[in-house]
Amino acid sequence: MISPHGGNRQAAQARYGIEAGRFLDFSANINPYGPPPAVLERLAQSLGEVRHYPDPACGLLREAVGAHLGLSPDLIMAGNGAAELIYLLARFFAWRRALVILPTFSEYAAAVTAAGGEVRTLTARAEDGFIPTPAAVGAAMAGCDVVFWCQPNNPTGCLLAPEALADLVETAARRGARVVVDEAFLDFVAGGDRYSARHLLPSYPNLTVLYSLTKILAIPGLRLGTLLAAPDLVRRLSAARDPWSVNSLAQVAGVAGLQDRTFLRESVARLERDRKRLHRDLGGLPGVHPFPSAANFLLLDVGATGYGSDGLVDALGRRGILVRDCANFPGLEGEHVRVAVRTETDNARLVEVLAAVLANGSAVPVR
Repeated sequence: MISPHGGNRQAAQARYGIEAGRFLDFSANINPYGPPPAVLERLAQSLGEVRHYPDPACGLLREAVGAHLGLSPDLIMAGNGAAELIYLLARFFAWRRALVILPTFSEYAAAVTAAGGEVRTLTARAEDGFIPTPAAVGAAMAGCDVVFWCQPNNPTGCLLAPEALADLVETAARRGARVVVDEAFLDFVAGGDRYSARHLLPSYPNLTVLYSLTKILAIPGLRLGTLLAAPDLVRRLSAARDPWSVNSLAQVAGVAGLQDRTFLRESVARLERDRKRLHRDLGGLPGVHPFPSAANFLLLDVGATGYGSDGLVDALGRRGILVRDCANFPGLEGEHVRVAVRTETDNARLVEVLAAVLANGSAVPVR
């Protein structure tokens, strides 16, 4: 079975009979220009560290993240990817009822359910830019212990304005609810700093922010995420989890990657240019409607192509292109796919192959 989260080239190889390394993988939203050369160099130099236990406090990494984000290290906790931290939060707080605004990343609901909680959902509409009204969120929040929001949202790419984000956190605070803002893709947003919820941390102890390095540094094989919260909560969460969940090489990669400011800046600029061009080119194909996105991926409505999402995913997979079927995102069933923004050459190949598929499924050789 191909992973519902995308990025499983081994499963795709078994399904389509194409070597894993020959796929163009648009199903995982990873920086196509990474990892930075400095990360690979430091990893090669640090292989001997696998003989030793990693630093359980992730001291150098937390200092590097703090310098990058303008935060004190005592507000920062590292984890084996943001997903580990989502599940840790759900277990630690044992929330009885959570509000999840759909469509969005499935692990929020999965983590709450796994910890014995109930999930209440609010589905945002495409015609509203996938952003619900404050009144709708306020009404749905009644009786909830926590609200999850992804900034920018996966898979829609929509971004909540700073004022609206502050209103969400304030409304939850008045109701005694916590807010978890997942900023896994915010590094890809040009000028994304102003959209970050971390600026609200000093005023709102009910706020937790997730910040990921896996995507921007292109290290999903290592996995690296952080949690930003009040120092007391960081201390209590640190005491409640496995002390060695972040391995030595992941810590080395995070520090080296954050020190390469040129790589980070140039990646964002190139991907913003690539995203705009890909949005334009995909929008020119018959029956394909790409939604606006602030992130490094695009959500496509393919309902007018004559293909269901599963059929289109399969047709592209047989031609060496992996895209994300969004059928398991509640609210997007059956007519949507998500594509990552890759390099200009890769994006052009996606458009070429998709155009051929839509033209009566004409065969296009795998390259």
